[in-house]
Amino acid sequence: MDRRLDLPPSSNAGPVVPPSPPNPNDVRGPLGPSTVANQTVSQTTTVSAAGDRLRIRMSNIYGAAPIRVGAVSVAVGDGAPVPVTFDGASGLILPAGAPRLSDPVALPVQAQDRLTISVFYPDEARLPTHRLRQVLTNGDTTGASVPADAPRQRLGALATAVEVETPTRASGPTRVIVAFGDSITEGTGSLPSGPGGWPERLAERMAGSGWAVVNAGIGGNRLLHQGSGPSALERLDADALAVSGAKCLILLEGINDIGRPARAEYAHEAVTAEDIIAGYRQVIARAHAAGLKVVVSTIPPFEDANYFTASGEAIRQSVNQWIRTTPDIDARLDYDAILRDPTRPTKLRAEYQSGDWLHPSDAGYAAMAGSIPLDVCN
Repeated sequence: MDRRLDLPPSSNAGPVVPPSPPNPNDVRGPLGPSTVANQTVSQTTTVSAAGDRLRIRMSNIYGAAPIRVGAVSVAVGDGAPVPVTFDGASGLILPAGAPRLSDPVALPVQAQDRLTISVFYPDEARLPTHRLRQVLTNGDTTGASVPADAPRQRLGALATAVEVETPTRASGPTRVIVAFGDSITEGTGSLPSGPGGWPERLAERMAGSGWAVVNAGIGGNRLLHQGSGPSALERLDADALAVSGAKCLILLEGINDIGRPARAEYAHEAVTAEDIIAGYRQVIARAHAAGLKVVVSTIPPFEDANYFTASGEAIRQSVNQWIRTTPDIDARLDYDAILRDPTRPTKLRAEYQSGDWLHPSDAGYAAMAGSIPLDVCN
């Protein structure tokens, strides 16, 4: 399984991030081309809500030119692909800077069903978005099933959301938790064949409860400054508050704000604990104003990560102390306490890190998800 999300990452627009030292356990696969032509890109995702109809959202919001899409299809599990139409047509033009929502597709899905969305680009098209593991094939293959063992590479994705029409429940409509953060929320370090990161594992635990979970994590994201795309403060409305059915926000953000200024080219963007706390307060106030409950997690340890510094550790400790004591939030999670090595609390436990001492392993993500009370947003 390549990625579990109902809302995908945002753009890679913004400052270019220097590459980090390689993670020996990195299984994301090779970088694919940024431009495709007469090719089909197939993305695997998982829905966290059940329903009888769905829509696919396409977006060229970060593109500089219109993109022609020749055909789109969606398949559930190993089932046959079903064509997706837009205003009754099989193809569409995605204007620069704009999204398009498909017609409803009569395709029943269950929570945790795996979907494959295939998009055919007949002309040269640049995919200026965060890269996910996807399958690239020549020609229009939207009518063909994608083998589970097909080679994957990291490509941009213009299919940006799956919206499921959920049935009315006696307890009310399905409510959505938005997991909002950076690569530790996106799930970097988790094995592609596994359940995914902590949001996906939380969705599994909450299946049937009336709650769905949307993963709005972006690798490299920062709270206050642009990184791999807009900052958290910039993208909060579009990626979290505007999500249909959103009732709760779980925020895990800030480690890149702390760590990246250790690199000379980002030294001018150094932050203090007070800066990060002020950013949190903005997120909290805006989410509360939109009617969402807010859950904030402490920032996990990062000693031995490539951008660790003693001064950064001091900032992390101060921020975490604020999270543990502030009355401004509805609930808190203590991922720092869950993941840290009890004999050296500035480091992740060895079995909970994926190789770079920053991103959790599958065991670490399981521990994070398992620590979340199922009534955390009630």
